[in-house]
Amino acid sequence: MKLIAMNAADFQGFAARSVAGYARDIARTYGLRDALACTSANADFNELLEDGLDTEGHYFYRVCNADGTEVGSLWIGIVENPPLPTRLFVYDLEIDQAFRGQGLGRQALIAVEAWALERGIRRLELNVFSDNVAARTLYETSGMAVCEMTMGKDL
Repeated sequence: MKLIAMNAADFQGFAARSVAGYARDIARTYGLRDALACTSANADFNELLEDGLDTEGHYFYRVCNADGTEVGSLWIGIVENPPLPTRLFVYDLEIDQAFRGQGLGRQALIAVEAWALERGIRRLELNVFSDNVAARTLYETSGMAVCEMTMGKDL
């Protein structure tokens, strides 16, 4: 598995897909109208990535298999919040639909872990929506465990 740094054109396409996917997730999870979910997703994205592709501490990659075929995308960021340990946060890991079910998500996670270890980072974290069973299963079988949980109820 290869992680190839995104260029400006790659990032532009990634940003559009990432925001759209996040908007769908929050619309579904919180029952928001699509337009409101899109506005919220854009605001969150822009707040985190003040300088877009050049935002300090954030890294964007094309996920490619061994023969160089692009199979997905990755956005990670280094989070420092003493006294907690420095951690690598996976903001977005997406394996393209055509390549799912082939173990590429697991291979991508292994590449992310290697990336972190090469930089002396010993903790990996991410958020996952509770209804994303495939992603939750991947993360759990990769050794991740729930460390915080947000619960909700519509009234």
